Amino acid sequence: MRYCVRSGLAMIVVSMLVADGGRAEEEWVEKARGAVKAAIPLAQKDTSRPVYHFRPPSQWMNDICGAIYYKGTYHIFYQYNPFSGDRWGYNYSLWAHARSRDLVHWEELDWALLPMIERGETRCNSGCVTLDGNGRPMLFYTFVHAKRYAPHRTPKREQWAAIACDEDLTEWKRIKENPIMAAGMNGVPADVHGGWSDPFVFRSEGRTFVTYKSSGGLVGEAQNKELTKWKYAGKMEGVSGECPNFFPLQDRWVLIRSTHPLSYIVGDFDAKTINFKKNGGDGIVDYGFGKNPPKDRSWTRGLYGTNAFSDKDGRRILVGWICGFRPGRGWNGCMSLPRVLTLDKEQRLVQAPAPELKKLRGKHREIKGLKVESKSEVLKDIRGDALEIIAQFAKADAGAFGLKVRQSEDGKTAVTIRYADGQLNVAGTELPLKPGEGKTLKLHVFIDKSVLEVFINDGETSVTRVEYPGEKDLGVSVFAENGSVTLESLDAWEMKSIW
Repeated sequence: MRYCVRSGLAMIVVSMLVADGGRAEEEWVEKARGAVKAAIPLAQKDTSRPVYHFRPPSQWMNDICGAIYYKGTYHIFYQYNPFSGDRWGYNYSLWAHARSRDLVHWEELDWALLPMIERGETRCNSGCVTLDGNGRPMLFYTFVHAKRYAPHRTPKREQWAAIACDEDLTEWKRIKENPIMAAGMNGVPADVHGGWSDPFVFRSEGRTFVTYKSSGGLVGEAQNKELTKWKYAGKMEGVSGECPNFFPLQDRWVLIRSTHPLSYIVGDFDAKTINFKKNGGDGIVDYGFGKNPPKDRSWTRGLYGTNAFSDKDGRRILVGWICGFRPGRGWNGCMSLPRVLTLDKEQRLVQAPAPELKKLRGKHREIKGLKVESKSEVLKDIRGDALEIIAQFAKADAGAFGLKVRQSEDGKTAVTIRYADGQLNVAGTELPLKPGEGKTLKLHVFIDKSVLEVFINDGETSVTRVEYPGEKDLGVSVFAENGSVTLESLDAWEMKSIW
């Protein structure tokens, strides 16, 4: 049986369903569309909502559950719940869809994958999008049963796939071979963890594999080029957390895990033995899940739920879900700025904001050679709640120094980035950091209303935070405590909205 889903807020076409089931699907879509529409006015009133980060019109956004560059267009798919308001909800999440021609401006499209209510599917969990052996886009996701928490019965999740019906990737159909992998099927151990999920497909030496979260590093291998037949192939070390992303980069393989905080391992992969061995750096991609989480659902702050994909130039691009926003505003969640990944000479992961983001730059201000000694100095011509700042510090003998953004007029409150004694503190998130030669520190800061993304020392690591300064707190200053520091250069741009 094939289930053909025409994505859209207004229509769903499900073939070979009984009449009642079809009506149930249509009613579900209408209710979902109504819930999204009803929340939009409240979301639009929120002045803390980001203006140059992609986000849906309202309601709860979750993981980036698929990303691909296909025939001149960037596509992202993300987990979305139209019913849970601006809080996470277990039931009825789907795959929403957006596309971009330039990796900067995004167009919200109709929903791509809806839960099959008549089959008892409550949630379309995260996964990935890839091309099959014929070059056709396929999405892989986890089927979550509605009876997941029913007393005395916990149906294990299953792995499903769907194939694109059109070149714009706006229509998808689930393949007839579903499920492609399930507990006790195709060599998968019957005792696999019931919550295994988040399939990520990768290729090596002409073979196609998939791995998952919560499965002990389980790896499956495709048995045909259509990617409709799979079997258990073994287990791979290092897979932990959620949303594993596994891909080649330069002459190594990189494993990114949505752990707390987001982490990575660089190594070598042997397709013959399904063996991944560390042979390079390992560390933290982003420290956003730090020591000062919000009280509401405290694990959700910063960057999480990532997807890594390649574009026409062979760049490996990482996008993820930014979470931790306050409830009661009609929306929650946005996508991170796209990050281009490379490896440095020590085989450590380096990330840089996609250069395409420069087209959002507006009014520019520049400062050079400013020495600050045991004081805080306001940068009078630099203000705003949607800014990009690149600051280079050097010759520091101060006990502490750094940058303050979103500072109040009286200087009493600010979002502070402070270096002292081998620790960098970004708005309460601390990370170990050694200064460069000449006691240098480089900060690349993106401020977008309530979102803060900070790239440190040319992308050796990063911190993503959600912050709520006062609406009129727009100042920027540099400071030094108990000594001096030289601000060798600071460039600041006002950033344009993508909406």
